Parts: sequence; C-alpha cells; structure tokens
Amino acid sequence: MKLEVRCERMVVISDLHLGNPYSLAGRRLGEFIDHWAGQGYALCINGDGLEIVQSSFMALASDALGPLAALRRVLLAGAPVYYVVGNHDIALEHLLDTWLGEHISPFLDVWSGGARVRIEHGHLYDPFFVRSPRTYEALTRAVGPLLHLYPDVYRVWSWYQSTKARLRSLYAKDAVSPYHEAASMLLARGFDAVIFGHTHGAELLELDDGVYVNAGNWMRSSNFVRIDAGAISLHRWSDGHLLAGPTRGERNSMVDGQARGG
Repeated sequence: MKLEVRCERMVVISDLHLGNPYSLAGRRLGEFIDHWAGQGYALCINGDGLEIVQSSFMALASDALGPLAALRRVLLAGAPVYYVVGNHDIALEHLLDTWLGEHISPFLDVWSGGARVRIEHGHLYDPFFVRSPRTYEALTRAVGPLLHLYPDVYRVWSWYQSTKARLRSLYAKDAVSPYHEAASMLLARGFDAVIFGHTHGAELLELDDGVYVNAGNWMRSSNFVRIDAGAISLHRWSDGHLLAGPTRGERNSMVDGQARGG
C-alpha cells in the first residue's frame, strides 16, 4: 500500500459512481483518461469510482467496461494510477487490491513541486456518516431501487444539501463546514493543499493555512483537479475541451462548472 508518492503532474477525479443509473461517467471517462495519460499525468480516482451500494453487478460490469479498458491501457503504458477508496466502493477494496496492488489506499499524500498535498475521499468527515454509519448505509441502499425508476432522485438530495448549507449560513453566521474544518486540521499538520470528494460539489477555497479543493463529481458533471509542479487548479472536462476553473489563491467555488463567489 502506497500512502505517499512523489509526482509532479497528476489529475484527480472523484465520485464516478460507475454502475449507478444516474451516472454518466461511463460515457465520457475513457477519452479523459487517454488524454491526460498522453500528456504525462498520473491519475488518482479519489473514492466512489465504482458503485457497489446502489448498483447491481450487471449494471456495474456494463458501465465500467469502457473506463476499465482505458485504465488498463494507461497501466500497460506504465503511467501511474492511484485509487483512494470511498464509502460507496469500500466493499470492493480487496478486488481493487488485486487489480491495482499497492496503488490502492485509504488516502494519498503527494509531493509535487515542493508542495505536499493530501488526497482523501472525505466521507470520514461527514457528520451523518460518522454519527450513524449503519443508518447512513441503510438509507443509501434504500434509495438504490428508486434510482432505476427515477434516476434524477439525486437532484432531491443535492437540493437538500445545498438548502441545509444556506440555512446554516443564515442562522449560524460563524458555522464552519465540517469539510473546511477537517481540511484546516490537515493543513495545520503541514500540508499545502487538501483534496476531498464525497460531497459532489466542486470547490476551491483558500483557507488560512493552505488550499482546500473538492474534486466534484462525474455523475452529471466532469470536474477534475490538476496538480502541476505544486500548482493546484480546478477544471471541468466537456466534450474533449478544457474549461479552466479557478487557480490556486483565488477564493472561488464551482458547482457543476458554474463559478460563483466564494
């Protein structure tokens, strides 16, 4: 198991949920993987790449076939691929271990251009998941069958999450996002940047001790984080073109590629 690597150039993606009927990742991920591997970048999938909680084996196998073929091409070409497990794919940890070997881990520390970057899925900082992991998993599994009838049920969850965050900011002016708080804790331990996933909301924010980035998702968006000689930037991949996101030092956030004031 590799927990720390030195890598000057890397792209980080999160929350593909391949096999989930709501996810569009399987249709466009292969081109993305081939492009960045061809540019000499390593790839890190930051959790929930494969959907085991809300999917069937047949759906997972069908949806993941193209992306897995692209990953195999990259691996055979000698390009590094790292996989950080999340809460939706942790049951596949041993299967992934036979495929990726030492490149699968619970988190990954990356040295790039003198900067130290922590990559972690982030579910361990989700208050609901931490307080009631069994209830969280039970509800997640219960929603699974609904996705086959109405895949856009995920929009309801996204609306709930964003509404809760807005209400928290209105009624508790000093409230701090648990993810920002966790990132600040890690930054204080000597990291220059922290990259999470899990929330599906792409975001780049300069905190007191460094930079926090959320890699967003590939279910309906195509967000990714680019690490290049220690510089961190957030982007969206669309139809083979790069839509530049905010660069390190800018106080911006992006949700599904739409920039807004941070």
